[in-house]
Amino acid sequence: MAGARQFSEFLEQWPAHQGGLKRAYVQLMAWAEVLPGAQVSFLARPGVSHSLRFDLAPRPSGRQRPVFFLVDVVDDGGERFLSVCFYEDEITDPRDLGNAIPQGLFQETGYCFDLEDDDPGFLAYLRQRLGEAHAAARGV
Repeated sequence: MAGARQFSEFLEQWPAHQGGLKRAYVQLMAWAEVLPGAQVSFLARPGVSHSLRFDLAPRPSGRQRPVFFLVDVVDDGGERFLSVCFYEDEITDPRDLGNAIPQGLFQETGYCFDLEDDDPGFLAYLRQRLGEAHAAARGV
């Protein structure tokens, strides 16, 4: 993983009272990194966010988008939450739990879900969206 050392240091400094959110973050990463062709990188932007970014390697012919899935850890006044984002046109949201973010994902419309704790039902829902995004990115 690009940024592996920074990622490890970031996890070590995670607030103890938000251990459930840390588990959710690691679980999302674990699900994504075993998908065929998935390649992960970690980008620390202190004071803004810390991002896990997932692309495909090799990227399918004609695909210009730099990611198919992104998880930002946002520090909101000492409390963290996850912003789990996809491209709006690569997923569905049948339960209407997310929000479209115009030009919010590399100048395209992103679709993000905010996660504040380790919610198994919500995580399962996000895992389904992850599968959709991965299939769309691969052109399947």
